[in-house]
Amino acid sequence: MNRSPQKDRARHRGWSLLVAAVGVATLAAACGSSSTTSSASGKTATINVWWVTNGTNVNDLWSSIATDFDNSHPGDKVNIEIEPSSNSYKTKLLTALGTSSPPALFFSWGGGPMQQYISAKVIQPLGDPGQSDAGNPSWKGKFLASSLDAVTFNSQIYGMPILGTQPVFFFYNKAVFSAAGLSFPTTWTDLLSDVQVFNSKGITPIALGNADQWEGLMYLEYLTDRIGGPQAFLNVQDNKANAWSGSAVQQALTDIQTLAKDNAFNTGYDSVTYTNGSTDALVYQGKAAMQLMGDWDLGGIQSDDASIITNNGIGIGDFPTVPGGTGNPADLEGNTTSYTGMAAHISTAQKYVAEQFLQYFYSQTYATAEIGDGQVPVISGTSSLLTASSLGTYLQPVYADVVNAPYFQYSWDQALGPTKATPMLDNLANVFELTETPTAFAAAMNPYQK
Repeated sequence: MNRSPQKDRARHRGWSLLVAAVGVATLAAACGSSSTTSSASGKTATINVWWVTNGTNVNDLWSSIATDFDNSHPGDKVNIEIEPSSNSYKTKLLTALGTSSPPALFFSWGGGPMQQYISAKVIQPLGDPGQSDAGNPSWKGKFLASSLDAVTFNSQIYGMPILGTQPVFFFYNKAVFSAAGLSFPTTWTDLLSDVQVFNSKGITPIALGNADQWEGLMYLEYLTDRIGGPQAFLNVQDNKANAWSGSAVQQALTDIQTLAKDNAFNTGYDSVTYTNGSTDALVYQGKAAMQLMGDWDLGGIQSDDASIITNNGIGIGDFPTVPGGTGNPADLEGNTTSYTGMAAHISTAQKYVAEQFLQYFYSQTYATAEIGDGQVPVISGTSSLLTASSLGTYLQPVYADVVNAPYFQYSWDQALGPTKATPMLDNLANVFELTETPTAFAAAMNPYQK
């Protein structure tokens, strides 16, 4: 359920180019930080920071920034602890947050997990160092507005973005489409037609690894939105009775089973995982035409086959419209981003230092590092950096789509939290395997609407 696969797939080669370049002067200038140190304010502290990643170069960059902060803030110490990306992390974190010595800052998802921490009173809203009006920080204007929706509760902000935005698109092999005499489908009807064409040519239409279950969820998210608009899922999120029986959700589940029955996916898709790179390989090797995935997929493909990226051989396609649907075709689904939260049970000095460190950390220097890793920053004003990047052809349109999206739905498994998300993913896997009907799915899920 921890949908952060960019840490598993991408090799983070771009980050290593920035690690040596990140220095005190560069970061201070980029962040606009003052020369006032924590010691000058009389508030010094040591804070522990838990972040999740599997990329060595990312770890090095974060540690480098922490060291620079320590050097420029006498008396302060920031300890970065890198936690493995696993389901056990959330349990370990929740336990730690309830103790008297929690990590001051920690990696988190928005939506359901953040609400869980708020309900448990183990997290506090973010502000500026020394600011009394916590939860309404001045720095919020540095980020795209959509990136803060998933961490804004009761008009207070509980998380600061730490990674790039992660909208979901179809990534397709241009040469495969061209050889079949096809262009990327813009409607669901065209997509189903293309499935038949690719099958007739011995090409897998859509690569899918659904062993971890979240991969298939992206189809349900998009289809529900394209058919019924945002309200169809908001009814689920708001605990409306029988929301899973809504016509948009039911039609989306039916459409998923149409894909399965039409052999749209690779053989054994329910036992294949995305994170080992096998479905990416199907696409860049020309054995499959396309794959629905978050924009982190660019980093994964680039790591495995840089030439197809360099030669502009991968296309990015919006999820098709559905005939008769009321959803806006510019709506996006995915993880708006991942976040850093701040523990409730820390001292006043630790809170001050933690908020200083966050403002020190985020800059256009950091945005450049994200871009080098194939990520799209949610930091405002980075469009020119994207254009100048070697991946600009891919990243600039993603950034523009995020800026212009009328609605960006946070991934359902994160928005709902584990109580609903776990049975939702289990039952959806059965739908993909054609062992459970849409009606049975609703019957299993509606009792959770309370």
